[in-house]
Order: sequence, then structure tokens, then C-alpha cells
Amino acid sequence: MYKLKKTKVSIKKVASFLNYSYNGKNFDVTGISSLNKIKNNTILFYSDIINSKFKIKDNTKYNLKKLEKSKNICIIASNDLNLTKKIPILISKNPRLDFQRIILKFFVEDEFQPSIHKTAIIEKNAKLGKDVYIGSHCYIGNNVSIGDKTKVFSNTCIYGNTAIGSNSIIKSNTTIGSEGFGFSFTGTELVHFASLGSVIIGDNVWIGSNCSVEKSQMDETIIEDHVKIDDLVQIGHNSIIKKFSQIAAGTVISGRAKVGKGCWIAPHVVIDNGNEIGDNCLVGTSSLVKTNFPKNSVIIGSPAKLLRKNV
Repeated sequence: MYKLKKTKVSIKKVASFLNYSYNGKNFDVTGISSLNKIKNNTILFYSDIINSKFKIKDNTKYNLKKLEKSKNICIIASNDLNLTKKIPILISKNPRLDFQRIILKFFVEDEFQPSIHKTAIIEKNAKLGKDVYIGSHCYIGNNVSIGDKTKVFSNTCIYGNTAIGSNSIIKSNTTIGSEGFGFSFTGTELVHFASLGSVIIGDNVWIGSNCSVEKSQMDETIIEDHVKIDDLVQIGHNSIIKKFSQIAAGTVISGRAKVGKGCWIAPHVVIDNGNEIGDNCLVGTSSLVKTNFPKNSVIIGSPAKLLRKNV
């Protein structure tokens, strides 16, 4: 969605944007770099935390000695970073977040401008907001509504009775509003439970590539504002994902499951049918959730158990 742009910005301007005080030597940087591949005239960051809310540590070890061989670099880091050579440091309580902010502010621009690709199929009863982007070979069905400035990338199918808010991202090869998986066995055949409900997706939502969001059997499947969903995620019928939750790759949210506000769901988690986790929960990698958990729980295992409370 973004591409690097040619730019030159002074360290004092970066500090001012972040509301930092900086009294060191002022110089210009022309880009960003990582601790794995440090480039001259760039800004970079260091943090041993990859998730500040849940205090998840970064297991990668970096050779900070490499910083001493570089020219005109500045690093965003916490005040406990000790370097033998005096290198300009912007002291931050959350270096990763501040680095992300300066990338978006100074170093990138949108790669895809508002447009509808000539190969996209938009049914006549679909409603598109202002400044949307619809990529190649997309299908937007009847009774679908898409809000202002939302981007839908190539080969995505969105079926009827789906409402998507503004400023959202739907990455390639995703299906939204498809039939849910529900069958009853009569003894001689499997009878499908028809999906007659809808999908409601809020503003500022991110849904990754190769995801599936099923239409509800009745009522709604709901993904609230600011939810972020990684690639290869299944969202079952009638499930509810509340605001600011993040769901990592390979996760299955089964039908009628509920995820509270501000949760972090690690890769390859399964939340079984009808189970609910409360607000601000962390669910560890490959956990199988087969019961309800209250807010502020740290959950891990198969079947998942309460490891501790997150306070």
C-alpha cells in the first residue's frame, strides 16, 4: 500500500514532530534502515519489546557495535540504551511506535490512488463511497456498501448484505460475505443452514490476504472499528470482533465466537464455536480456546488455560 519517496528531513524536524527535545548536532537523513542492514544518512530504532501493551519481548539479538561504523545516523531508543560511541539518540518510551509514525509522516506515500480497475465487476446495487480503490478482478456484489477511502485489492470478492466502513484495507484474494459452514445430518444427507444475515465491518479495519469472513446465518457477523486481521484468517458466521483487537496469521475464529476489545490473538489460534474472551486478553500461539475467559487474561495451551492476569 505504500512506497518509499525521495525525501530529506532534518533530525530536529523529526524530533519536533515527535515532541522530543533534541540538542545535538543537526543533520539531514534521506531514509530509514534496520539494525540488520544499517545505512548512512538514515534513521532507525531499537527496542527489545515487540508488543508494549502485553510486554512481549523481541528474541532477536542485534550487534549494536555496527552503529559505530555508520555516518549521519540517528536512532530512536529508550533511555536505557548504552552505546560506547556518541550517536544521536531520540529518547522514546515506545521506539517501535515512534519509528512507525515517522515512516508514515516523512518517508512513504500511497502506492495506490483512488480508482476502480477496468476488470473489476461492480453490481448495480452496490454503493461505493468517495475516493475508494477497487483493484483488478474484484467482485463487489449487490447490496454491498463500501465507505470513503477504503481500498479493496485484487481478486477480492465481497458478497451481498455487507457493509464496510471508511479508511479500511481489504488485501488481495479475500472473500467477505460468503455462506457460513453449517450442516445438519438427517441420516441420509447433510442439510445446509442458509446464511441469510449480514457482515458489518467498521472504519479503519485491516483484513489481510486470503482471509474469509462469513455472512451470519441470522443477525450479523461484526468486525468493529480499528480491528486488524493478518493473512490466512477465518472469521466464522455470527462472530464478533470488538474494537482495536489484532488477530495474527492462521487463526480461526469459529461461528458465534466473541473477541473483546484490545485483544492480541497470536498465530494459529482456534477459538471454538460460541466461546468468548473478554477485553484486553492475550491468547498465545497455537492455543485452542474451548471455554470463556474474562478480561485481562493471558491464555495459552491446547486446551487453553489461564496463565496469568495481565495488569
